[in-house]
Amino acid sequence: MGKVNLLVKYCLRNDINEYNIKGIFINNQIKFMDKDSKMLLDKKQNILIRDTKELEIKFDFSNKKCFIKEKSCNMNIDFDINILELINLDGSFKVKYKIQDDEYLIYIKIN
Repeated sequence: MGKVNLLVKYCLRNDINEYNIKGIFINNQIKFMDKDSKMLLDKKQNILIRDTKELEIKFDFSNKKCFIKEKSCNMNIDFDINILELINLDGSFKVKYKIQDDEYLIYIKIN
């Protein structure tokens, strides 16, 4: 298990966030905290999981699906996502995707 420095960039609709944080890299997975949520990026399977108090959101970029679980009422929904770009290298992960008419970008780089 190794601690790593991460550069995380989100472009979600018109909200752009970029910050440097610490994460844990083990078994081809990066685990880190993002504001008030836990994140897990499985680089081998191209899956990103975001866990908050209310929701668990799973992006399966290989299968072009998003799964959302509402924890309080145990309601599950899923929908398709359109992958515009997916780059998964040793030191970085970048995905640009579209949901309906909105484009999103997630970029994670191991420094």
